[in-house]
Amino acid sequence: MKKFWIVLFVLAVVVGGGFGFTWYVVRGLEGRASAPAVKGGVLVWKVDGGLPEERDRSFWGQVRSGADATFSETLFGLLRAAKDDRITGLVLDVQAADMDWAKLEELRGAVGAFREAGKPVVAYLEAGMTRDYALASAADRVVLAPEANLMVLGLSAELSFMKDTLGKLGMEADFVHVGAYKSAPERMTRTSASEANRQMIESIVGDQFDALVGMLADGRGADRDEVERWIDQGMFDGPGAVAAGLADTLMYYDQMLDREFPDDEVTFLDDYLQESSGESRGGKKVALVFITGVIMPGESRYDNLQGKIAGSETVIDDLQKAADDESIDAVILRVDSPGGSALASDLIWHEIAGLKTLKPVIVSMSGLAASGGYYVACLGDSIFADPGTLTGSIGVFAGKMNRQQMYKKIGVNREFVTRGENALLFSDEGIFTEPQRALFQAQLDGFYARFLAKVGDGRNMPVEQVHEVAQGRVWTGRQGVERGLVDDLGGLRRSLDATKRRLGVDIADKVTVVTYGAPLSWAEEMLLRSLRDGGMAGIAAKIGLPTGAAGGFEGSLGATGGAIDLLGGSLVATLREDGTLAAASMLDGRPLALLPMSIRMR
Repeated sequence: MKKFWIVLFVLAVVVGGGFGFTWYVVRGLEGRASAPAVKGGVLVWKVDGGLPEERDRSFWGQVRSGADATFSETLFGLLRAAKDDRITGLVLDVQAADMDWAKLEELRGAVGAFREAGKPVVAYLEAGMTRDYALASAADRVVLAPEANLMVLGLSAELSFMKDTLGKLGMEADFVHVGAYKSAPERMTRTSASEANRQMIESIVGDQFDALVGMLADGRGADRDEVERWIDQGMFDGPGAVAAGLADTLMYYDQMLDREFPDDEVTFLDDYLQESSGESRGGKKVALVFITGVIMPGESRYDNLQGKIAGSETVIDDLQKAADDESIDAVILRVDSPGGSALASDLIWHEIAGLKTLKPVIVSMSGLAASGGYYVACLGDSIFADPGTLTGSIGVFAGKMNRQQMYKKIGVNREFVTRGENALLFSDEGIFTEPQRALFQAQLDGFYARFLAKVGDGRNMPVEQVHEVAQGRVWTGRQGVERGLVDDLGGLRRSLDATKRRLGVDIADKVTVVTYGAPLSWAEEMLLRSLRDGGMAGIAAKIGLPTGAAGGFEGSLGATGGAIDLLGGSLVATLREDGTLAAASMLDGRPLALLPMSIRMR
């Protein structure tokens, strides 16, 4: 058996080395692919899917996500193009604006920069929902395909309750929380929303709906009453949308380009970003540190169920790099997180406190900076949020799952031998006893008091004033400004401008923005490039080998992707977004600071 593994290892090295040598020769013959030449003319932005805050720099992360542009790359690329004399206009080819409310608002601002520069902007849709149309409405003209369907349905907050479901499985969730609005456990402990929870969500949806109406009214030059009538009707075909004033005309895509930009070259945004990716360099250096996803102990990673995980070890390492690098003049902390582990959030907070004594720390909130996400943000010298950012949720909860009846249903009889009154405190055998509940509540109360104190120190607010806006309540960015949790409205661009002012740099001057991430090894880089160039089959074709020899590898990768896609249904997406899946992985008494709901635009 030992000889078998030795032979297998030698074969793997030989085969891997052969492919590596082949790749090296092929790349050497072809040379490294240069960035596409930008001829100028009209810039075409194909809006298709979401824009991640940061690029997963791990090998498998890049295999999974490809070379898609990040939000910041797209944002600043559009802003550069608006000032670029070679670019004459912008086409928004809106296919799926699958992004959160805050990102959409900031991208609308980047589209507006073209209009301010006197460059025409045309949005084209073959079909669209609320988010798609909200982005398209920032254009000078909206063109629909002749048989387009437009559905501007407004906003909805998605609440689902699983107490009865858990009961049918023989399980019961038992939670302790602090804050009347800290309603995250309600999903598992109730069959409907509490009065406080509903009040909070009504306020958030109302504020975001008001922002949506204002956005469409400004974009289309309509009054608010007319926009509300559009939303109440909801569904439009192409002719109906033009008649109602939501769109300007009906054309096919090629006709739109010929009619709107007859003499212009076409440059795609993806190509433009490759050419201009290294242009924003200046004298001062600013580190951009991301806290993206559910905050958990350990390293940052991607989980197929929980999504992006912001690992405290990875974030702290990035913050330490920024602190130790004397060439870094300031740090922008970009937060897009519903919170997570209270411990992990506190460890990150402590590192930010140390960093802040050395360099300015500016916080830029993306779609989410709530609960633990606000915990890590509250120390910022300045905090900026978009109007649609969800923030606050200053509170904590923890609990466990009682699976006593489930085990009985499946015929498992358990016995315990214990020493100590609380040996089964976090066992899934039964709920908390009253003394245990009181003990647990006292510990969570202590954490909540420390949370309030840290927010008070960071925001220069009395603890009593923080408590009034805390208690687990979630606010929009606009509401957060009114209550002192946020300094002002603005996205990543505004945060960078504020950082320049703090460093004494003119707003028009460039600075060098530095991000962190572990570099790929030579072998990983080699394999990744081969996969991007068409996989092993692509290499085989280049050197004249039969492509069937590589088909098994690519087929297995596709099968894995298909299996993952099966987990991407709306329920899993909702549970992932609001951190329920993360909470389920920590039902062992660890305090959680998590956003209590998922709000989606329809």
